[in-house]
Amino acid sequence: MHFAPIGLVLALFTLLVSALDVDWQKTQVLVVHDPDASPERDVLSTLFQLNEDYNVTLAEYSDLDNLLFLGGDNLYNHVVFLPSSKRAVAAKELVNKHNLLEFFNNGGNVLAVGSSTNSLPDQVRLFLNEAGIFPAPKNFAVASHFDKKVTLNSKNSADSLILSEVPEIDYDGTAALLSNSELVFPIIKAPKLSYCANPKDKHLTSKKTWSVGEQGFLAAAFQGLNNARGLWVGSIDLLAEELVQWVFQQSGVLKLQFAHHYKTDEPNVSNNTLYRIKDEVYYTIGVSELKNGKWVPFIPSRDDDVIQLSFKMLDPYQRLNLTLLGPGASREYGENDLSIFYVEFKLPDHHGMFTFDLDYKRDGLSFVENKQIVAVRHLANDEFKRSWDISNSWLYVASAFFVVVAWFFFVVNFLFIGNEKPELKTVKKTVKKSEEKAEKAEKSP
Repeated sequence: MHFAPIGLVLALFTLLVSALDVDWQKTQVLVVHDPDASPERDVLSTLFQLNEDYNVTLAEYSDLDNLLFLGGDNLYNHVVFLPSSKRAVAAKELVNKHNLLEFFNNGGNVLAVGSSTNSLPDQVRLFLNEAGIFPAPKNFAVASHFDKKVTLNSKNSADSLILSEVPEIDYDGTAALLSNSELVFPIIKAPKLSYCANPKDKHLTSKKTWSVGEQGFLAAAFQGLNNARGLWVGSIDLLAEELVQWVFQQSGVLKLQFAHHYKTDEPNVSNNTLYRIKDEVYYTIGVSELKNGKWVPFIPSRDDDVIQLSFKMLDPYQRLNLTLLGPGASREYGENDLSIFYVEFKLPDHHGMFTFDLDYKRDGLSFVENKQIVAVRHLANDEFKRSWDISNSWLYVASAFFVVVAWFFFVVNFLFIGNEKPELKTVKKTVKKSEEKAEKAEKSP
């Protein structure tokens, strides 16, 4: 077997990188568009200049040379799909549903933009369907029963952490239906008096409308268990900077800095793998949030939003709310960049294999998960409390003591204080009778 020289391999790799014209130090963004259907191309110059670290690559749906992977790894961190005038496009490697699923599973983020006159390629729509978002077909637009224009305002907000305020615009776009998946969450709802249908249909029926009222959504997002993100908007006008930052993981990103547990009487010994039943345990974590490119302490947005810990075997034996202790500093940065949460509790009176299960999932925030398996043993023979240490046992100890004392007095009474023995009584009676006979004999003549 012959191998190519290492120098030749490096030279070929260098040529490949230069041919792709990729700056690996920057975040790679691929924007796929159709020049005939995307007059919004001029918007890209301002849309993606959010950070100098972005390297934006433009590709057309007719381009066959662009790939999503290199050696099984993602070539890009984020992919943006703009509307296309054709449902089937030539760049099948870019829009293939299975490739997009693999790209998403590898941690890549996907942004898809809809339109009232054009549509996304069928394969991209199928990828969105897998995630639980079902955009309307091509040429379907959102209209109103009573107004010529569909106006958006704050009432159309879906109470999402992603978008702080819905832009007040006259909406020109399409709508989508959402599944009941827990990983999909709406951002902007359609107005109550609106519907989504083809404007060319003069006689509307239930079969010709895609959505009616707040049944449809104008923007929706989804997040995988690997924290990869996806976003769909029904119009380029809704693509606010907040949404782009979220899908590009510049906001709403949480980081678990540490997770420690230890006995309250042994604070210097952290993350034990063996505990004893009824031990007092202290559990603490540090969580940071990415804001404006810096890690800051994470504070839940609502008072009723708490981080919970489950101490479980097959089912949770205990489910506990963690309390916010205050800000702290990580070892990596050495400054106040995290919040410390804690809880103190007693282990159950049951031995076996247990799990410290931290599972924090909220819409708009990256998921925080941590599982640590520990063994909980029963008490050893020399670890049980003595009888005098148990207050309830004093009744039984006293009972045993009184039994011993009573038995002692019984024996003393039986031996020394009670009635004489029968043998002594018989001897005394015989002696007395003999004495009486002797006296009678002396008295008789």
